[in-house]
Amino acid sequence: MGINELFNYWQRPKLQVFSKQQLEQVYYAALEILERTGSEFRSKEALEILHGAGAYVDDKNVRMPSTLVEDAIRSMGRRVVLSDRNGSRKLFLEGDNTYFGPGSETPNTIDVYTGERRKSTKDDVINTATIVDALDHLDFAMSFALASNVPPYNADCHHFQALVENTTKPILFTAWDLDGLKAIHEMSIVVAGSKAGLRRNPFIMLYDEPSSPLRHSKEAVEKMIYAAQEGIPITYAPAPSLGAAGPISLAGAITLNLAEYLAGLVLTQAIKKGSTLIFGGGPTGIDMKTMNFCYSAPETLLSLALRKEVGDFLGVPTFNAGGFTDSKEIDQQATLEVANSLIIPTLVGGNLIHDVGYLESGMTSSLELLAIAEEEISMLNRFIQSVQVNKETLGVDEINAVGAGGNYLISPSTIKNFRKQIWSPKLLDRNFYDKWESSGKSTLRDRARTKVIDILENYEREPLENRLIKELNEIVTAYERSRSRSG
Repeated sequence: MGINELFNYWQRPKLQVFSKQQLEQVYYAALEILERTGSEFRSKEALEILHGAGAYVDDKNVRMPSTLVEDAIRSMGRRVVLSDRNGSRKLFLEGDNTYFGPGSETPNTIDVYTGERRKSTKDDVINTATIVDALDHLDFAMSFALASNVPPYNADCHHFQALVENTTKPILFTAWDLDGLKAIHEMSIVVAGSKAGLRRNPFIMLYDEPSSPLRHSKEAVEKMIYAAQEGIPITYAPAPSLGAAGPISLAGAITLNLAEYLAGLVLTQAIKKGSTLIFGGGPTGIDMKTMNFCYSAPETLLSLALRKEVGDFLGVPTFNAGGFTDSKEIDQQATLEVANSLIIPTLVGGNLIHDVGYLESGMTSSLELLAIAEEEISMLNRFIQSVQVNKETLGVDEINAVGAGGNYLISPSTIKNFRKQIWSPKLLDRNFYDKWESSGKSTLRDRARTKVIDILENYEREPLENRLIKELNEIVTAYERSRSRSG
């Protein structure tokens, strides 16, 4: 037949919303906002840095010439590689590489043992780290829960301690302020072995955000300046809500989102040229009857695609979201919305997809829902592998050997490749009815709960050395004392 034995064709399925012309107009509009309206920076140090870089500073308002913004875009880094706790490079934030993890700090948790909604504790952060560490298709960790049983002024450090002691996977963390960031940075250096080692193979990334519209708080800017100086990867995530903290139109809101990000980018490049600022956030829908944030509104789902496309336009990795629901229970609404919100950012190639496992518009976390979403992620990872077309997969020789009316079940190719070619679920049920009934008629949530409990009770994590745990405890304790003395 003359088939070239060396060819291998593959294409990842791709979703697109904006055209190139639309993206250009959004970009030019963002430049106009920064040049004409400007942004508010509530940090004296930031104002001095920006003035020195060529921005127009009037009190706290900073207007940025388009040439300054475009210089920042040209000089910024285009990729970030995050390592695991042991220094092995794991997350390559570039192109359409897609990675998944939970979100941060929900005040409430669905208790996996009782099924009750209750206040989150530090143990819930530990449990999250354990589940993330155990599940193959979760790639990074965030706190997922807001610990109510530790002092609120240094809960951020307790969260980080719980994560780094209980998972080897990369950590995206939040810090309340500059002091908290410094303490977390100190803990990270202890784990990495040295400041140079942490810079070379960072296993942490700071989540930072401005206050839409067009306001960059003192806390947010101080953290950004420190992280840029110390080489800590940063994601900057403006989140202008439609019709509240941003224009009612998606086009206007994503333009505002971009302008806020670019203002932060100019600051980071003025501090250290070549640093990378991950493009994050994105417009979110709200219900105008309740004024409640709507994670699963179609406008929010469109935003999941737009933020990736804007990031690609700039040539920078993106911080996206997915795997969440506005439902209060793990019910039909929850599974529908989790699936929808994972499919879209995956098909556009979002780089870091967080908030997996959120209930109640981000007010409640659920380890069971996290496990269910991980099953969906596993399916999507198979889907985006798509179809490879080469000599082996076309199977001309196999088809010829089996012939008309033959049986492929006993074909050597089937026996060799069925596990690779056919995705197999771990939680979804595919049994015949009689088998399902005789096995107890379990629901998806039942099976997820069983899996989570088994991990929590039997999974063996890779422990940190005792001397490192002792040092982390000393840092957290010292920071807690200093904060309590300062008020």
